[in-house]
Amino acid sequence: MANIGIDVDGVLRNLEQYQLKKGKEFFKNVDTIDETKLEIKDIFNCTVEESEKFWLKNIWEYSLKEPIVKDASDIIALLQKKGHSIHIITQFAHTMQDDFVGKLFRYMLKRFLKINNVNPTSINYCNEMGKENDKLYVCKKLNIDYMIEDNPQNIDILSKYCRVICIKTKYNNNIKDSENIIVVNNFSEVFDTIMNFDNIKNEHNFSKSIFFKDEYSKNYNIARNIGVPLFKVCLHPTIINREYIPQTGPIILCGNHLHVWDQFPVICATNRTTHWMSKKEYFDSQLGTFFRKTGAICVDRNGDTSSSVNTAINYLNIDSAIGIFPEGTRNGLKTVDIDKLYEYGIDMDYDKFKNKLHDLNPLSSHIRLLEELYLNKKISHDDFINSLFDTRQYLKKLVQENIISNDKYEDSELLPFKFGAVSMAKKTKANIVPFAVTGDYKIGNNNLIVSFGEPFRVLDDDLEYVNSQLRQKILKLVKDNRKNI
Repeated sequence: MANIGIDVDGVLRNLEQYQLKKGKEFFKNVDTIDETKLEIKDIFNCTVEESEKFWLKNIWEYSLKEPIVKDASDIIALLQKKGHSIHIITQFAHTMQDDFVGKLFRYMLKRFLKINNVNPTSINYCNEMGKENDKLYVCKKLNIDYMIEDNPQNIDILSKYCRVICIKTKYNNNIKDSENIIVVNNFSEVFDTIMNFDNIKNEHNFSKSIFFKDEYSKNYNIARNIGVPLFKVCLHPTIINREYIPQTGPIILCGNHLHVWDQFPVICATNRTTHWMSKKEYFDSQLGTFFRKTGAICVDRNGDTSSSVNTAINYLNIDSAIGIFPEGTRNGLKTVDIDKLYEYGIDMDYDKFKNKLHDLNPLSSHIRLLEELYLNKKISHDDFINSLFDTRQYLKKLVQENIISNDKYEDSELLPFKFGAVSMAKKTKANIVPFAVTGDYKIGNNNLIVSFGEPFRVLDDDLEYVNSQLRQKILKLVKDNRKNI
């Protein structure tokens, strides 16, 4: 079901009608009235001081007596009956203040909702001036699917994140229907619009999801309730910004991949059942039964991945959570990588060399950059060999010596990204929640950190650009994590 955000002034109360009627009574000597403007000072071409005097006289009547618009109460109740969540998201005057005035205005707003039988899931207050993105932050936090709005500036900002249903007024008459904006005249049309999109979604997903159920929540929660306390006691992970993980709706958790346990810090951060896309080799191992019974998605990296992708999309279509590592593999050295490095002429017994690299566990992305620098004759053979045992510090040294840029060094923290996550997010309108894991999984080190970034939706058709942006978001989280160590 959808999360629906509803503005108050201009949506639940007819702000346009009230301002024009009362403004003509207050500004009796004004000859020119611009009904295409939103603010009193612009409508009646008055000063800020005069505008404040107007509202000082009228705010109490407006707040306490202005009725709710026609059909709004009934439509909201009907949407709730159909399972949708209603969230009031308003910039109503003074409600962000912590003083007596703020409490009074919050009380008046709640009273307005109560006497009109509007019982929302939540009421959210935003800054009325100076923070145009405040509503966007709240919409992201609440995972809003539809925002019912009248303010043209807010409509433009919010439509880049979710569908916006614009209540038509003279001051937003320039707003036209587009992919993410639907202009309506009244609340009856609001209801029809949401029902129409629900029908389209259901029709689109019918063949794939109508009989598809998330049957693994019980097993997953049993495993989680046993594993998470043990994991926390042993490794004490630090969790940053867990509130960015939406509690409802389809999400794709995307992060870097350093270790076979990288999903566990994320599992510690959310109660949501998450279906992790995992390589086929895990399912063929002794832990295969565990992976299957907890809802992991089997990915054959050497074969056809369409079945695993379809399974993930089905989960997203029923508002479940998916976990994925866009690098496609762990960013660490495998035996084949060590064998290749040994061929460069290592003056050390092979087993000793192999064991040393396993203990140091350098990033394969760092090794790739060093190998590139060596082959391009930017560093010597001896420097290349010696750097294998302290890759991070050596790369930092190369930055200081201007042999590589700091951007190139930071980019080497991750392997190239595959397109699966952004492609699935585009198809299902799921939120992507970026995360980064740093530190190690050694008992006593207590340096394990997982941090989350703000969720976002893929609205751009250029998936290469979106994938690059996702990678940059995760790189920044990695960088911020290292500052916290």
